[in-house]
Amino acid sequence: MMRYSIISALFFVIMLAGISGCSARTDNKALSLRMARGSFEIFIPSFGELSAVTSTPISVPPQLRGSQTLAWIQEENTFVHKDEVVIRLDAQYYREQIQKEEFEIEKLNLEIGEKRLGLEKEKKEIEGELGLTSIEKELAELYGAKDEEIFPRNKIIEDAINLEFLEKKTNHFQGKKKKLEQKSSAELELLELKRKTHKTKLDQYHQALEALDIKAPHDGFLIYERNYRGEKPQLGMSVWGGRKIANLPNLDRMEAKVYVLESEAAGLKAGLACSVVLDCSSQQTFIGTVASIDTIAKPLEKESPLKYFEVKISLENTDKTLMKPGNQVRATIFVQRLEDVLSVPNQALIIEGEDVFVKVVDHGTVVKRKVQPGVRSLTRTVITDGLIEGEMLLLGDSDGKDGAK
Repeated sequence: MMRYSIISALFFVIMLAGISGCSARTDNKALSLRMARGSFEIFIPSFGELSAVTSTPISVPPQLRGSQTLAWIQEENTFVHKDEVVIRLDAQYYREQIQKEEFEIEKLNLEIGEKRLGLEKEKKEIEGELGLTSIEKELAELYGAKDEEIFPRNKIIEDAINLEFLEKKTNHFQGKKKKLEQKSSAELELLELKRKTHKTKLDQYHQALEALDIKAPHDGFLIYERNYRGEKPQLGMSVWGGRKIANLPNLDRMEAKVYVLESEAAGLKAGLACSVVLDCSSQQTFIGTVASIDTIAKPLEKESPLKYFEVKISLENTDKTLMKPGNQVRATIFVQRLEDVLSVPNQALIIEGEDVFVKVVDHGTVVKRKVQPGVRSLTRTVITDGLIEGEMLLLGDSDGKDGAK
């Protein structure tokens, strides 16, 4: 940032030294300047980088819950192809979870198998008892004493009680079998539900494991996104599901994202004309227009007292052979531009109350003359009345005779 401030200061000095007309000393103290008409500009210096107008975001898959760790990243500004892995997240946690779920599922498989064998054994025992009781009941019904003329009354009563007992015993075993089937069904359903839950988790972990390899959605140059601290992704950094990590920009149309110092932002607004120069190709200038301005100035570095407005400049042309996202640029934003006017350095003005004067050389004599100032920038002021093209203006003190009345 410091280097851009120094560049701006040097630019003002160079502009001052390159004023149209010739300079000469009228004596050993005063520097003179011959007035000549020319252009007058009020501009704001800025710096920043190029970015694509449109780009495809590359984000951490949203199904990855919690914090993820960057295990490997492709080098920035690398040309990547569709479906090529550009970022790989650490898989240790998911491998451990997969092993854990596989163990739980295997344990449940054994438990379900044992439960089925136990229930089947118990069921067969009940069915055996039920079958034996049914045979006893059939025999009792077939051979039980019923005829009072043939069998004694005690025998008939005894056989009737035995038959009733066998019927109740049959009902008991049928009820026991039904309860066992209901119980076994509920227990197996519970175990199956547990197994299904672990299976769902296992599938989710497998899907997450596959999602750890983040691939390029299409061909393009990989550009990493800065986080809220201004940091780009690096190995070991923690990221969260859904966070934007990088972009694959469309290189057909570029724009400049530049920063304007808050104290130099007077007159800044959308629609102003701009000139943009790439650091990698300073001989070529690109024309643009201010497209948008952040409403709040922010520091570019943590705890820095300097605040900057982020400004996006729409460029008229894009040179794909020169322009790449991330290229450093310097931009000049023109707040006002006038042609064919007389302007003087601000240090030449003498302000006395509401009046403004300058010193000019008239036939070898220094004359203090009242002038009418117009638009003013940080370094120069347009003079609308009081000066004539070709006159010699003094920029400093003079030992000559002051002809002012």
